[in-house]
Amino acid sequence: MAQGIVYAVADGIARIELDTSSANALSFEARSALCAALDKARTDSMVEAVVLSGSGPRFPSGLDLAERDHGRTDPSLSELCMQIEACPKPVIAALHGTVYGSGMEVALSAHFRVCAAGTRASLPDVRMGLTPSAGATQRLPRLAGVSLALDMLLSGSVLLLDAGAGRVLVDEVSDGDLLPAALDFGRRLVAEGIGPRPVSSMQAALRDYTKGQSAIDRWQEILADRPEEGAEHRILRLVDAARLLPFEAGLAMEEDAFEACLASEESGALRHAVMAERVARQTADTAEMKRMSRVAVLGAGPLALQIVLAGLNVGLTVSWGAREPEDLRSSVEQLRDVIEAGLKSGGLSKSQAAARLEGLIVGAREKMVEDAEIVLLADPAESDTPLPTNTTCAGVAPGRVARIGLRFVPPVYASRLMEIVQGPSCSPDDLTRAQALAAALNKVPVVVRSHGLSAAGRLTAALHRAADALVDLGADPYAIDDALDAWGWHRPPFRLRDKQGIAELAVAPRAQGAQNWSAQVLEMGRRGARSGAGVYDWRDGRPRPSEKIRARVDALRPAKVIAPEVICHRIVAALANEGCRMLRGGMVQRASDIDAVALLALDFPRHRGGPMKAASQIGMLKALKVLERTGHVDEAFWSPEPVWRELVKNGRSFFS
Repeated sequence: MAQGIVYAVADGIARIELDTSSANALSFEARSALCAALDKARTDSMVEAVVLSGSGPRFPSGLDLAERDHGRTDPSLSELCMQIEACPKPVIAALHGTVYGSGMEVALSAHFRVCAAGTRASLPDVRMGLTPSAGATQRLPRLAGVSLALDMLLSGSVLLLDAGAGRVLVDEVSDGDLLPAALDFGRRLVAEGIGPRPVSSMQAALRDYTKGQSAIDRWQEILADRPEEGAEHRILRLVDAARLLPFEAGLAMEEDAFEACLASEESGALRHAVMAERVARQTADTAEMKRMSRVAVLGAGPLALQIVLAGLNVGLTVSWGAREPEDLRSSVEQLRDVIEAGLKSGGLSKSQAAARLEGLIVGAREKMVEDAEIVLLADPAESDTPLPTNTTCAGVAPGRVARIGLRFVPPVYASRLMEIVQGPSCSPDDLTRAQALAAALNKVPVVVRSHGLSAAGRLTAALHRAADALVDLGADPYAIDDALDAWGWHRPPFRLRDKQGIAELAVAPRAQGAQNWSAQVLEMGRRGARSGAGVYDWRDGRPRPSEKIRARVDALRPAKVIAPEVICHRIVAALANEGCRMLRGGMVQRASDIDAVALLALDFPRHRGGPMKAASQIGMLKALKVLERTGHVDEAFWSPEPVWRELVKNGRSFFS
């Protein structure tokens, strides 16, 4: 058989095993080889049943959509799934690891499914703005019912298959070795004379029409503000079609929906967002990276507590020390309170809470650093702690970085970004250990070269500078927020600065003749949401436009109505231009890194892909003209970086 495929026959059972160590295990070559192996099993008189399995960390999953650009689609995933389902001999899928996307489509096309304990499944296509492409919207409702199908297809979340709601998707769970269990399952089918059982012909799970309609109505309400032609509404219509139409008609509808989604700007941006995070993760030298198990955190206080909790949540041993024992005791008590609250709310089980506390070691800071693989300095006052030779010590609080620093987005235990600030004295070992920590914490690591400033900090400063410039040009601050909110950015700049506090932004420099509007707000004694008044008036946690602020702004510059689209395009172009400066200065390595930071730290709308992707979708020439025609006194900020004209001249974008 083809390389990467094992084909073996014993006791009437053909075992077809695919090497799944590759991220794109179901590549064109793999699909071709699987089809050939299935043909061989179908025509082999000695074969009475077939077991499909994977030899790597998971059941075969992963497609490369770029294959379509090279015409490598035959056999497509849909054709492979149809061949599996049409096999005249029972096909059993042996599932392990996380069965996701294309792998789940293959599993659904099999006649039976056996899984290892702890196996999980996911259909995350919707997170990339896509519908499934190989029949999942038609098979899943027939197998599991409309409600579970919609929950899986529209959330993209992971579902356990060996217990709970996911148990309906598998026929047997193996607590021991999976492959022998799947082969034995196949032998039992043969002995009992049980033949193929195509999911496409099942109807029992669809018979409760009222229950199915209730699930559809519930999701229609949830998706009320999403575009009708987006992937979510298309999936909803496809699952509804599974109740009403023949399988073949539903399959044709799914194919059309997938093609339409694939061609959409939203899907392009969402797929870019996934790729930006993936590229950032792949930057690390995995050959040199060892799995991290123990870290030391020095310092007390909220930042240290969040970092300790993030480490404990992923099973790291965390040694926690601080200069002042009383401060440390107080922080440890707060940590225990957080874990206890998780236990009471049901977010943590007793065993999970106990495991977190067992992973915590508290003591004198000199002892805590002895066996740590990396030391995290949560308080610069702890920098005089004696460290063992060749220890990597990373500062995690804002400040100057000589060797290496880490920058997290609060709350650290929930956010997914970890900026690795590579200072001038950073060694390869320092970088590798920081990347190993990111892997252990399940963070997206973006490497930034600076003396301490983070990429998120640069982009946030640019956002507020651009927003202030628009107010200078006549825009109402609330109109700016409303335009960006409607565009999908639900943390627009003026609400954001109220939430974060006005004082820090009030000292940010502005060009001669430009206003720092945060300084104006602060002069009025308004400090932000916590004080009840900032750019907005805050009542019961809700922001309301302030007529006092409007009057102050209008007294300092003439008001002018600026169209919402122009507002959004100017903000995007300004952020992309700042990204160009960061690239030119070597602060970041790739345009996709800027997008990853904007998505994960600034809550830039994911379906826009990040500022560099959004500027590309606006059009490079159009975005260039937006910058040139802004007409603001802050010329240094709004003047397009030279790369814009070069890209426009050559008909390229940041990603082509």
